[in-house]
Order: sequence, then C-alpha cells, then structure tokens
Amino acid sequence: MKFKIRNFLILFLIMLPLGNFPQLFNFGEDTGSLVISFLVFPLFLLWILLEKKLHIPKIFYNKILIIILLIGLFLNIISLLLSKVDFDDGINTLIQFSLPKLIFIYLITVVAERINPRQGERILNVFMKIVIVSLILSIPLYFVNPIPEFVLYDGGTRFAGFHFELVNYTYVLLISFFIYSYNKKFSLIKFLLLLVFVYLSGKSNAFYPFVFMAFIAILFAKRNMIFFQKAAVVSIFLLTPIIGLFLEYFSFLEIFALRGSTSFSLEGSQLFIRLYPWALAMQHFIETLFMLPLGLGMLNISPYIEDTDNLFGGTGITAIIAEYGIISVLIVPLFILYFLKIIQILSFVDDINKRVCLTAMLILSITYICIQSGFFNFTAWSICIIIQTIALKYSYTSAKKST
Repeated sequence: MKFKIRNFLILFLIMLPLGNFPQLFNFGEDTGSLVISFLVFPLFLLWILLEKKLHIPKIFYNKILIIILLIGLFLNIISLLLSKVDFDDGINTLIQFSLPKLIFIYLITVVAERINPRQGERILNVFMKIVIVSLILSIPLYFVNPIPEFVLYDGGTRFAGFHFELVNYTYVLLISFFIYSYNKKFSLIKFLLLLVFVYLSGKSNAFYPFVFMAFIAILFAKRNMIFFQKAAVVSIFLLTPIIGLFLEYFSFLEIFALRGSTSFSLEGSQLFIRLYPWALAMQHFIETLFMLPLGLGMLNISPYIEDTDNLFGGTGITAIIAEYGIISVLIVPLFILYFLKIIQILSFVDDINKRVCLTAMLILSITYICIQSGFFNFTAWSICIIIQTIALKYSYTSAKKST
C-alpha cells in the first residue's frame, strides 16, 4: 500500500491526542510523540530520496518561518562552540529537539501546501475522529492500568482522556467541536453545552483563556471584523510575555482560577498553566539581553535556568523570546505577521460558517502555541498551516467569482 504524502500531516496531528498513550502502559510520558517522530524520520528520508530534492515552501511567510528556525539552529551551534551550555546536553537538545523541530515544521509546510481543500478537510476530520475514539477508549483502558494523573487526573477528580495534561484536553475538545461545526453548522447552544462538559470534567485553568479566545473568534469572524481579529492575534502574543514581566501585578487573576494556586509568585503560581515559567523566561531575557542568544530549545539547559531550583524554562512564546534573546525583537513580529496574513486570507472565505470555524481553530491554535511547548505544538502548527492552505484555496475561488 502506497504511503500518501498527506498522511504526514495526520502523524503530526495525532501527536497531541496520542502523544502520551504509551504512558498508560508505563512506558513513560511523551513516549507516543517520540514513537511518531521515529516513524516520521525514515519516511521523510525515503520521500527525499524518491523526490531527489528538497522542496522549498511556496508561500512567502512559510519560507520566513523556516528561516526563523534555521537562525535558531545556527545559534545552537554557536552556543555549543562557545561552550555557553554543557556540550553533551547541548548536543542532545540539538539532535532530539532543535533539528526535529526544523525538519517537522518544514515537512508540515511543504506537505500542507500540496494538498487541496477537500484533502485538508478530510485530514481535520480524521483528527476529530481520533480524538473522539481516544476519549471513549480511555475509560475502559484506564481500569486495565489506572495510572494517577493520566486518564482520570488527580486520581479520579478530573477527566483527561489520553492527554495527561488538561490544557491539551481542553484544546483538542474545542478544536474537534469546530471541525464538527465546519462540516455541519455552528450552533451556539451545542457550543455552550460542550463548555459545560469541559468545565465540569476537566476543571483546567486553561479553560478561561481558551473559551474567551473562542468567543472572540466567533464574534469577529462572523462579522468579518478583520481589524479586531488581528488585534486578538497580537494580544495573544503579547499577553504571556507581559504577564511574565509583571507577574506580581496579575494576582487578581486568581479569581478566575478553577483550582487554587499554592502561591502567586515565581515559585508557586499554578494559575493559568503555571505562570512562573513565563516569568522565568522573561527574567532570562532581561538579564541576558545583550549576550549572544542560546538558540532554539536551549533555554532549559541554560546555566541561568539550571541555577534556579525546582523550576523549568518558559513555555511557548516566552521560551522563544528567551532563546532568541535580542533577536526576538525581530523574530516575534515575524511570527505575528505570519498569523496576521492567515487572518487576512480567512477574510476572503465567503461562507460565514466556514470562516467562523476556521478562524476559531486558528485563534485557539495560536493560543496553544503561545502557552504550551514541546512536540505537542506540532499538532497546533499542523492545524494552523492546514487552515492557511484551505483558506488560500477558498480565497482564490472567491477572487475568480468576483472577476
């Protein structure tokens, strides 16, 4: 049976719902993502050998995205040569994280650019079905081997499916709902019912930011208010660094927490997916501002982070800011422009229901990318780039109709 190139996207999409599946059988956290990565690599090499060339992304902003990652890889090598990080740890990070990040994002872009809208829609439908099946199967399988903080989080008080982290659980359920609504029709009543279920089952502190951004996307996309949609994207990128810089001034956010935090401080805040990594990353950025940047994925092995007990480096966009240092002043605006371009393209989608659902999926995925880290982000990136492809094709069709 011939492997179809679009199946690469499905492999990246299932990293999130199935990334921790092997942990149910005591094989360790994130093992599923590693297995999928090991599967992708030989397929990628085989594809390159068959094609006899490396495809260059067609879309200008996709090229910029790859260049940003190449810059990070170059900084990694410089950090190793100048002994800015431990050599063994640096090599491991380079091989296990930085290089795969570059290859996988490259692969996602070149594959997504080569699918048509129907194929993109079918891939999203496959993701939705896998999420639903994973949630259904997680309950009986949990009783085969009940591991605390996995299917039933905290030993039974909250439901997480195979997701291990409730941020992931909240995100994939909302994305799956908008995929379903894309195929059928968005219903506010159904959406509210889903929110009640997510609220009661997950009790995640990520609930509020995700739901707030979903409503923002629905409201502004329905009326095609492009300026406000773009403002929402910019706000998502700015909010986590701002909270990281001024954490002590955001203690009022505790009133929104579904769960209490140990303390609202750098060491203890668990509110909104533990805010202290954002603060730590921004401290790293400020204190190393005029030093040579570490490079992609190097934050957690930075001497600055290793000297800080019981903490780990930033997540999402704050990690990028800390790792790229002063260069992030240019890098972050490029990321913002990347997603603003997709928002602009979505405005040309004539079908209101499709536009609303695609925009909601995009905004939710941007939010996830900015607050989370690791290989699970490939799922969110895949969704963003598939949406870009679908929207581009619809916008071309709309332009032809108007001429």
